[in-house]
Amino acid sequence: MSQSAPQADVGLTVAAVARRIGIAPATLRTWDRRYGLGPSVHVAGSHRRYSGVDVARIDLMRKLMLNGALPSEAARSALNQELEPATIQSDSSTPPLQLVGAQTRGDNVISLDSPKAVIRSLNRAVANLDSSGCDHVIAQAIESRGVIWTWEKVLIPVLISIGEKWEQTGEGVEQEHLLAESITGQFRNVQGKVTEPENARPVLLACAPHELHTIPVYAIAAGLAEQNISSRILGARLPAEALGNAAKKIGPSAILIWSQTQGTADCSIWEAVEPMRPAPVLMCAGPGWQDELPPGVVQNHDLASTLIALAAASGR
Repeated sequence: MSQSAPQADVGLTVAAVARRIGIAPATLRTWDRRYGLGPSVHVAGSHRRYSGVDVARIDLMRKLMLNGALPSEAARSALNQELEPATIQSDSSTPPLQLVGAQTRGDNVISLDSPKAVIRSLNRAVANLDSSGCDHVIAQAIESRGVIWTWEKVLIPVLISIGEKWEQTGEGVEQEHLLAESITGQFRNVQGKVTEPENARPVLLACAPHELHTIPVYAIAAGLAEQNISSRILGARLPAEALGNAAKKIGPSAILIWSQTQGTADCSIWEAVEPMRPAPVLMCAGPGWQDELPPGVVQNHDLASTLIALAAASGR
């Protein structure tokens, strides 16, 4: 008998398939619920697991969507085709937390496709001031490959390109504003899907007292939402007194303050957070934080490490 039979009996969990394919576990559950593209292996006393054929169908659906197919069309095609089972292994040794979109390595991980096609589609929509097109491209990228990948591989490069164009020509402000609205809206959609969060105490997110750039804060909130972690966003230019009042009222598991540009960061904002039990993790993020941080305030320099730290603070 071939080795595929015992592997099929074991199957893979939703978390293991999400890591392997490079999409969010919530997306896999949605595909199961909407399109019937879910796990078929039944293990006594446990959740259903994905067989090798199930994994192959999921991977085919993802590839079809990357080539422009609608999710319903991609699912129908994946279900109707005869596919060779993907080689799978038990995921018992898999670490408990992996963030969707983070760059991972290993024999069981399928490398993510190039983001160039997604960037081209988004640039085309931005150039035409097509807000619906921007929403569609961003939403599809988030659904198929997660917040981290979409933010780091697509959205940041496009935002930088638009900013450079403005610096060189003075043109494109309307494009930047339209794209910013679309990005914020799509990240808010992801954040709003958390209805039964794993954390009893939300993460508090805000910008430094003089900071106007809010998009990264929404990216962090969306990344947390993919892990079913709730957050509260207090927006741009949050006064220190307002932060202190919010912290007392909410009792957050963590407080993150974003500073995009040098000069907007103000370390004195942390003085407004009164001691509380249990004490929240205090974190700053963004390139604006240049000065030495107060004792007890930590800093991370990329979205993945920031989300890992916030997830740990929330009990993950």
